[in-house]
Amino acid sequence: MTSVIAEKGSVLMSALTVASRGRLAGALIPAIALGIAGIVVAQSGAEAAPKAPALHAGPKIALGTTKNVTNNAFAQAPNGAVFYSRGAVVYVVAGNSAPRTVLHAGGTVLAIAASASDLFVQNGLTVTEYRKSDVSKVRHWKLPHQPAPVTMAGLFAEGGTLWSWIDTETDSSGLEFATVSRIATARSAVHVITKFAFPDAMDANSSGFYFENTNSGQTRYFLAHATASGAVSERKQPAVRFGPLPLAVIGGRIDLLTFAAHPGVNSYNAKTLALVSSKRVTATDTSIAATGIGLVVLGQVCHNGLKCGKPAVSKLNAATGHSSGAVTVPDAFELVAGPSAVVIEISHGLRGTMTLQRISS
Repeated sequence: MTSVIAEKGSVLMSALTVASRGRLAGALIPAIALGIAGIVVAQSGAEAAPKAPALHAGPKIALGTTKNVTNNAFAQAPNGAVFYSRGAVVYVVAGNSAPRTVLHAGGTVLAIAASASDLFVQNGLTVTEYRKSDVSKVRHWKLPHQPAPVTMAGLFAEGGTLWSWIDTETDSSGLEFATVSRIATARSAVHVITKFAFPDAMDANSSGFYFENTNSGQTRYFLAHATASGAVSERKQPAVRFGPLPLAVIGGRIDLLTFAAHPGVNSYNAKTLALVSSKRVTATDTSIAATGIGLVVLGQVCHNGLKCGKPAVSKLNAATGHSSGAVTVPDAFELVAGPSAVVIEISHGLRGTMTLQRISS
């Protein structure tokens, strides 16, 4: 697979892949965002946001230890239960209860998705469907062959459709494009949607799958939408030139965090992909997620691109760019989209003890 070549260089593009996953390691991601734009993030010049009720972080739930949290998969089910992996084992956290072992998958788990009745687990290029009720196997699918071992992957379960993305990025190869596939869960076929998607810059809802894409010649960059039937539409004007950009689908719109000129949030109509608004954000925001309490953002306020405060989770108003109700989450690493606002923390950068906290309004 061809490495992405962009105006800002493959090293920064590779770093942006980490940023798009909403993962914080000290001031690493804020520094990346600032480096791309060549800007200084400060509160000056921004309109003060009206005060709003503070968000609240629930009890910390220990998830075990990890040597590299980027190798752990996390996903929410429609009822708010959080499934996650450690190696070949899948666990579930229901509410604020302690984790419970769900299954031993027989190989390292790369991605997880959950519907109301089923759990989908990916090992290598194989995706297996399990019944939640008794963890019995229902069926499995073989994803398209890749030129190298899959190192990053994701699954989205929406209705009777399963969306998959797989990527072979390594630290030495730079950013690689992802292959996106559509699977009708009642059938055995796997349909490739694109081989040129930006990894991890994706989301799905009942209307279909939304992703950031380019073409084989890397001459166009655009926002795209695929329906459950396989029809694909694209935004004609460039929307993701310096992708991958953090993306969330919520309230009939697609929200993207942008870093090219200044930190901002662009909103697009989920049906037409037309740009609805473009607003600055007042902090170094690095990740967004659609949740039951609204659009939430993970970020840090930085001054002069050097000194950053502790990570915090806030609600983001995409129409104004204002964040409100911030709650500090010192070791925040990743937001998990779904009906519950969930943040994953890691104790020592990318390794150590993992914990889960639910954020409420």
